[in-house]
Amino acid sequence: MNNTLICLILLVLILTACGEKQEANWMADEAIDMSHDLIMSDESILTAMPEYTKIRGGESEVYQRSFENAPPLIPHRVGGFLPIKADDNKCLRCHHPDKAPAFKAIPLPMTHFTSYRPTVEEVNGVYVFKEPVGEIFETVLDHFNNALYNCSQCHVPQAEVTVEISNVFDPDYRSRNARSTSSLKEKMGEGVR
Repeated sequence: MNNTLICLILLVLILTACGEKQEANWMADEAIDMSHDLIMSDESILTAMPEYTKIRGGESEVYQRSFENAPPLIPHRVGGFLPIKADDNKCLRCHHPDKAPAFKAIPLPMTHFTSYRPTVEEVNGVYVFKEPVGEIFETVLDHFNNALYNCSQCHVPQAEVTVEISNVFDPDYRSRNARSTSSLKEKMGEGVR
């Protein structure tokens, strides 16, 4: 009985010490970002609702990428396109490479027809990668990779937005073409070891 009581007291002391340690690493909401507002508040840092473009596809200008190999912004209106579903992706109607020339649209790049998922197999009840860890592997598909069907997860429509936070980011493009085209397919494994 004494051993059980001693174990319980030790457990309470350990848990109390762990709680105090976490408290020491606590950071106030307003110290997390540059806005000086509570990040969990309902108040937005936007001074007004964003004004999205009303320009139709094919009539808009292509925006410069925010950084090298950044997903391009959508320069046209998206009303009626959303929600994008795996079995109803209106973006593919114009941007699929087979259809893009007819609509004067930018075709999807080869990265959207490639799978970068590893092959997994079960060995003794444990799932392991067949490919070596730390290597980039790719499987070129003969169809659109439907794992990427949610276009708006990476691509967002351009909007006129006013915020009180200055942008200090300076993109460093390695080539002049990197402002408007992607080399992601060729550079996918860059820096992976």
